[in-house]
Amino acid sequence: MSTYMNLKRCKNALFIVFLIFSSWSNAQLAVPFKERYKVNVKGDMTIIANSVLNRIDKKNSTNMPFNDKTFETLSNDEMDMEYIDIDTDKETFSSSSAALFLKNEESKKIIYAGLYWSATYKYESGYKKGDDKFVAFDKTREFFDQVLVKFPTLKEYKSIKGEIIFDGIKDKNLKEVAPYTVYADITPYVKELENPFGFYTVANIKATQGTLIGGSAAGWTIIFVYEDLSMTEKYISSYDGFAGASSEKVDINFKNFETQQEGDVVVKLACSALEGDFNVDGDLLMFSSSTNTSLSNVKTGTRKYSNFFDSSITIEDENFQYRIPDSKNTLGYDALITTLRNPNNSKIGNNAKDARISFKSSGDVFYMFFCALNIEIKPSKIQIEQPKENTKVVFEDKKFKLVDKTTNKEIIQKPSPQTIAENAFKPKVDETETSLKPEVKAVSKSKDKSAKPNTSSVPSPTDIVANTNSKHKEKEVAKTSPEAKVVTSSGTINLEKSENLFAQSNQKQKPVDTKLVSTTDFKKEEKKSNSPENSVNNSVKRLNNIDMPKGYYLVANVFNERVNAAKFMMRLRDSGLDPNYFTSPENNFIYVYLDFVNTRAEADALRESKLKNTYFEELWILIVNITE
Repeated sequence: MSTYMNLKRCKNALFIVFLIFSSWSNAQLAVPFKERYKVNVKGDMTIIANSVLNRIDKKNSTNMPFNDKTFETLSNDEMDMEYIDIDTDKETFSSSSAALFLKNEESKKIIYAGLYWSATYKYESGYKKGDDKFVAFDKTREFFDQVLVKFPTLKEYKSIKGEIIFDGIKDKNLKEVAPYTVYADITPYVKELENPFGFYTVANIKATQGTLIGGSAAGWTIIFVYEDLSMTEKYISSYDGFAGASSEKVDINFKNFETQQEGDVVVKLACSALEGDFNVDGDLLMFSSSTNTSLSNVKTGTRKYSNFFDSSITIEDENFQYRIPDSKNTLGYDALITTLRNPNNSKIGNNAKDARISFKSSGDVFYMFFCALNIEIKPSKIQIEQPKENTKVVFEDKKFKLVDKTTNKEIIQKPSPQTIAENAFKPKVDETETSLKPEVKAVSKSKDKSAKPNTSSVPSPTDIVANTNSKHKEKEVAKTSPEAKVVTSSGTINLEKSENLFAQSNQKQKPVDTKLVSTTDFKKEEKKSNSPENSVNNSVKRLNNIDMPKGYYLVANVFNERVNAAKFMMRLRDSGLDPNYFTSPENNFIYVYLDFVNTRAEADALRESKLKNTYFEELWILIVNITE
């Protein structure tokens, strides 16, 4: 791009910033931040989030991730923005997903879930007329306080009505942009789930499409607070409101806690904001406390302190990948959770009783609407009842009892907190599982999308869930021998794969029946599948006419369920690998791959070397957009 074009873009951007900034300077805090939720709990908090607007052009649909984070990238007011809509439901006009996965999920209990959605929404759609004039194409503006949410393992959306925190159309200083924010407590819906872990899809969030002064942006965030008795005690508090960043900082004060008396003080911050631009600096997030009242700039491994809100969704120091689509540049929607860098307790120390999060901007215009703080605190004193001196132990009714010497009445002892915690983590025995023999055969002719996934780990060859219809029906668990395989029409695969690979990808898909068979049965099939011709067909496949760079992909697995794809990728990442994926528009299958090269020779070498001795499970080569 020429220097002249860059200067022109900067001039236009600065003009737009000036217009908004000048009107906003006198009304920076539209809705004061108030505490929404607070708890002291042995556990932690986390977030998931995604955007619902994306660029559209001749080469890319809105469902394709936008990853341009170069100096030359355009901002959202220079692009045609349209709804992301990842599902095939005709009742939704916008939809995107994000996954909630935690380690050791079996020991965690969700106690709070709060959903926020926010967007710029002056009218339904608009376009840019000239260099700096934005006009409406469709002036319609509908109600925006109701959305649809599809919870993990459920097939149908649930309608969620929220509380409007702010509507900019009613504010004279912001009516040209008209940002809004809505909140809904979805805790009851999450608590009634048999399994709260997996993909959450949020649909029908309203926003301005096309172009809008300052740019159009939209997205959603869910904060989760969970209990885990094996973790330290935390003070967790979340606030919401609505404020546009200006040169005058806005403070959010957190009180009524006390950090531990000694040791490292661990603090987590979570925030969401609208309209932070990647290429416009000047936005700051700052932290202070009672033990250090000086403001310190917050930064992460992906966010500069001088451009903190940069159109990204991050978890700690990484882009949050378990989203569909997983754009690295969200073009105006920000969400994050990060552990505060606090070397030697320099930002907040022991015995601290308050903390403050502040934000301001000297250049970029963004709107903060959600913020949360998580601090490891001094543990509550738990009184453990000790046996008194006037007690004695007697043997009665075939058991030992602790009785009072004076009254000879039995003293019922309360279990200690440690015993309670240990009992909470004891795995529950499934009676249906223990009643089945190891060599039992199970047939699964179709995958029930409502089945509850095994979220504690990726399924192993010795534990296969054959069928789960709903939380009202009993689980049928079939254990096979360690050498059992799955036989499909396209060959054999290990049962450790959580879904079926399929035959030639460029052919129309037919439902594939899978059968769990014993080792004896498998050997009969193995003779058929081990011929050179079949071996080549099973290890090399083709996929053409998709919007991906041509080349050779080292594919580890293929899925038709997003939940399973994300869990498989998480397992790979926990093993030190760097998986990626794409979705075929022809059949909506999700391909998880570990590397991408330009020549067949490179691909063959990587496959034979087990990805240079880093991946020892099945790999196959997918040839994309190459005809030979």
